[in-house]
Amino acid sequence: MALSGLTHVWVEAPFLSDALQQFPREVALLYPAAGGDPIANALPAQAVLASSLIKYNGQLMDRLPNLRLIARTGIGYDNVNIEDATARGIVVTNTPDGPTESTAEHTVAMLLAVAKRLKQGNDNLAAGKWGPREQSLLGTEVRGKVLGLVGLGRIGRRVANICRLGLEMQVVAHDPFVTPAQAAEIGGTWAELDEVVAQADFLSVHVPATPQTHHLIDRKRIARMKTGSYVLNMARGPLVDAEALLEALENGKLAGAGLDVFEPEPPPVDSPLRHHAKILAAPHTAGLTAEGRSRIETMAVERVLAFFRGEQPPDVVNRELFDV
Repeated sequence: MALSGLTHVWVEAPFLSDALQQFPREVALLYPAAGGDPIANALPAQAVLASSLIKYNGQLMDRLPNLRLIARTGIGYDNVNIEDATARGIVVTNTPDGPTESTAEHTVAMLLAVAKRLKQGNDNLAAGKWGPREQSLLGTEVRGKVLGLVGLGRIGRRVANICRLGLEMQVVAHDPFVTPAQAAEIGGTWAELDEVVAQADFLSVHVPATPQTHHLIDRKRIARMKTGSYVLNMARGPLVDAEALLEALENGKLAGAGLDVFEPEPPPVDSPLRHHAKILAAPHTAGLTAEGRSRIETMAVERVLAFFRGEQPPDVVNRELFDV
């Protein structure tokens, strides 16, 4: 079916797959302009393939009078002001199924790495040392330990499956949209959030960033955690109070943390989150695998094509635009 009204697509970040080849030749692909204003050349665009660094608010949208669709290449859309988009009739989509496996595997990799002190071992060897095999190099086994999950969506459920079946960990989880029976279906136990925090040897956060979840893991909740436990965040930086996290690492309340996301992104060059001895940090790369990026990018392009074929694309965030 022919595309109606699609002549230009603005692409915020380079694609790592060949997904852009799905667009017909007559559709022009635009990329961020050199210099200080990345959207300077985006004026003709009817669609934007949006990454996570630019804030898509009303002020930006008003500069793009032809814009009809923002397709996020990923799950989170906290950098897109949905209210502003809806008020202007701009449809917003995301790709929640794309990064599930990559992010879940990344979470488990972080869990094992902090438990086994891989960062400390690598740094020790790189510094020309060979031990001593104690103190900072002393790891822990995860079998039988309690994995506390905050959020049982696609990624949280996959992490639960890997850790319960593969590592024989106990899973306790909180999600206000999941029933105890649904948690039991994946071998987990549902509990209130503060109880999950208190039971967890490894606390992993998998919820969206909203005003309600800002600093969900704060100083009070970290104080409830077991001494010697770990915090993992592969979701969104604002979910964890970084200042409280650093305090708990310094005073020994927490044994370590694995972080893939920050507040803000990127964190300042001098941020202790970048180089703390007890933090294993990555630059928001949990979904950055060849397979994951291919899925995400293909899905985002498919949503653009569907919309301009006159269809309602999958995973519309502001569905009310299709209810009128």
